[in-house]
Order: sequence, then structure tokens, then C-alpha cells
Amino acid sequence: MAARSAQPLPETPSGVRDRLLRAAQAQILAAGFFEANMEQIARRAGTSKQTIYANFQSKEDLFREVLRMTMAEAGQAGEPDIASLGFAEAVRAYVLWIEKSALNPENLELYRANIAAAAAFPALAAELHHLRQTASHMGHRLLTHPGRAHLPAIPPERLSSWLGVLAMAGPRALLGFTPTPDERRARQQAIVQLCTGGWRMPVEPCPTALPLIEPAAHVPRQIEPGSRLSPERWTHLLRIALRGFAQTGLRHTSVEEIGAVAQISKMTIYKRFGNKQGLFAAAIDQAVDDLLAVREPLTFDGNIRSALETVARQQDHWVQRPEYSALLCLMITQAPAHEAMIQRAWSRLTAPTLNELSTRLRQWQAEGAVHLVDPVIAAEQFLLLAARGNRRLTATLPWEEDEVRRHARDVVSLFYH
Repeated sequence: MAARSAQPLPETPSGVRDRLLRAAQAQILAAGFFEANMEQIARRAGTSKQTIYANFQSKEDLFREVLRMTMAEAGQAGEPDIASLGFAEAVRAYVLWIEKSALNPENLELYRANIAAAAAFPALAAELHHLRQTASHMGHRLLTHPGRAHLPAIPPERLSSWLGVLAMAGPRALLGFTPTPDERRARQQAIVQLCTGGWRMPVEPCPTALPLIEPAAHVPRQIEPGSRLSPERWTHLLRIALRGFAQTGLRHTSVEEIGAVAQISKMTIYKRFGNKQGLFAAAIDQAVDDLLAVREPLTFDGNIRSALETVARQQDHWVQRPEYSALLCLMITQAPAHEAMIQRAWSRLTAPTLNELSTRLRQWQAEGAVHLVDPVIAAEQFLLLAARGNRRLTATLPWEEDEVRRHARDVVSLFYH
């Protein structure tokens, strides 16, 4: 009698669940958060939507598990052994590890998914932010290093998060900016300086200092001759459009629905902006205009420490506006498809504050009051932490004046201790 061929073993429930998680992860990477739907995930996994819902209560539950799995894998991958290194070398190794693990294309795309989830699933986004902060033990190892004597007395969890944000350069990589090798080395050196003495410690300046940012000139939008709509009506439309794009992404936002809310026909909108991409660009531009209109110039009263604390509070106050976070989240999620336009908008939004602070830092450096690797990088890093890093991308922070002052003091303690 011929032997019967061995039958494959039935897949275990945990095997089905893992296959679904991997399929969802691959779909998010391939299409982005807004484009990843249950039908596509089911097809990629070779199963049905019913099977997905038998294993996960909702799309939110599935995405939570996908991003949790991805962060856990990235958080432990290739952590360097820093115990045998001097403290400065340990900081540099930590920065290099962050760059390698957090800034690889897959993790950046999944970070974008986390940010996109903030609009659709706020509770999920806040949870994932916490998971991202606690995924690795590297920050704790650095803060318990025997050579950490020069670090200021800042809560360890806050300091660990800050070092990670500085190593990532905040949202720059998510917006598509790629530093030159000289800029990358200068940023690394600036982080090492902060951990080993701050701006008061003499340091070798960057041989090719970065120039002040020259943002792209803003070209006012012209109203066509004979148009019956006032500039105020168009501005109202663009603000409505921005809210729609932020909620559902560019592709899934309906121009017809935007027009219905603004009481402007779809044909009239297309006549003015050409297509949905033109409307999107104009809406981003309008959001930048609105934010710059309420920005106050930086104040540099009193001694350096006092002036820096005031600047930190001003920056914290400006970026805590919900419209600032909404705009930045939208720019990050849409950057891969509209990189040049998004980067121009980001430059125009951030240049005034960055240039004001870096100009003052140059003055203090010329007087010998501070020592900087590069004034523009120093200003960028200071403003990044004053704005609480990337935290507002995935969480809503309550405005508490006492906490704002504590935060400002801690930021200044790191930079000017």
C-alpha cells in the first residue's frame, strides 16, 4: 500500500494572529496609515475580514498591536554595549544607535502611522507614544553610566526622552530632510557637548557653520478678475480644507464635501486651485500664515539664563496651539508624496524663531559667554526641546503654567549648566 503524503499541520491561533500582524505591518509600510484598510490586509494575509475581526476587536486594536510589535523589535535591535566606554563615547554610541534604529525607512514610516493615528485614534496615539519611550533600556543605561556627573539633575525619564529626540533631530527626518555628513557630525558633537558640560564648556566649532535659514518667499494668492468671492471666503475655505486633510489624509478628503461646508462649488474650487493637490498646497500655506500671524518675536531680557528660560516658555506657548500640532502632523504624514512643498512650508514656519535665537547665540559666542559647535544647530536643538520634542505629535498636553516654568528651567539646565 502506498504511503499517504504527510498532511500539513493546522495553523495555530497564535500563528494566524502573527500572520495578520505581519500582513498589516507590510500594508502600512506599503501604503501608509490612511490607505491601509481591512480588505487589503486580509488579501495580503490570504484570509478574510471575518478572520481579522475574530482575532482583533477593531482596526484600532489591530494597529495597536502592529505598532507595539514594531516598536518592541526596533527598540531592542542592536543596542550597543556602553558600559565599557567613556561617557562622551557612550553618548556618541547612543546617538549613532538612535540614528540607525529610529531613522531607518521602515521605522520612519511606522512612526508616521503612529502620528496619523493621533487624528483617528487619540487614545491609541498616546499609548503608542508611551511605548515608544519605554521600548529601549538604552536611555536608562546612559543615565546610570559612572561618567554622567556633568548631567544636570533632570528627571531621568525626561532626559532619556530628550536625548532620543535630539538624536532624531526632532521631526526633520520625518519631513524628508537629509543632513550632509558635516551637519550630521556637528549635531552629534553638539549632543555630546550638552551631556558633558553644556554651552559653557569650550568646544571645537564646526568648520563650516550653517547659515541662517532663508525661507522660500511667500507669494500671495491672487483673486481672479471678476471673482465674486472675497479673500475672506477663500481663507475660510482653506481652513476647512486643512481640517479635512488632517483628519482623513489627502486622498480620502472630498473636495465636494469641503466645498459644501464652505458653500463654494467644486467647480469654482478647481477653477481657482487646479486640482486637489493645489488646494492642499494652498491650505498648508494658509495654515503657516495663520501661525506666523500670532507668533511674537523672541524676548532676550536679563542675563543669559533668564533670557533662555523666557525663550523656552515663548516657544512652548507658541507650539502648544492645537493648530500648530495639527499642521505638523499633516505635513509629516504627507511629506513622502509632497516633500519639496512640505519642506518649504516648514522652513517658512520655523525660520523666524530659529534665526532670532541663532543670531543672539552668535552674539553671546562672540562675547565668550557661550561655546557652540554651531549657532544654528544649537538654536534648533534648544527650540526642539523647548517645544517638548515630538511629544505633541501623538499626545495632547494640558497647559499648566507651573509645569511650563519647570520645563523651561530643565531645558535651560541641560543647555546652560
